Amino acid sequence: MSHAEVERVIGRAVTDPVFRQALIDNAREACQGYDLTEEELDALEKLDSNSMQAFAMTLDRRLSKRGGTGLM
Repeated sequence: MSHAEVERVIGRAVTDPVFRQALIDNAREACQGYDLTEEELDALEKLDSNSMQAFAMTLDRRLSKRGGTGLM
């Protein structure tokens, strides 16, 4: 497993609302540029979108790709 790649995907998902939505809509397509195994892709497809959205909203807006704009 490429644990670091999974961390990169999740980190990007919680800080980038456009990528987060793409991941929720179609994880395999959103992750095409990442070196992930089938098992990792399966797991990413099963992420709880509500929990991911809620967690993203708790982050300091300065960490968000749209930091400080209120457009998350």
